[in-house]
Amino acid sequence: MQHGVPFDVAFSLSAEERMAFVVVLGRLAGGVFDFATLRWQERAA
Repeated sequence: MQHGVPFDVAFSLSAEERMAFVVVLGRLAGGVFDFATLRWQERAA
């Protein structure tokens, strides 16, 4: 379990729902997702 999402929930998601969860949780962690390229932007070091 990561970010409070139980395994049974995570493994029951469709590919689209899983992608949405990844983007939302990544953004909550401070990441920036570029929807035009479907990639995460590099973080400044």
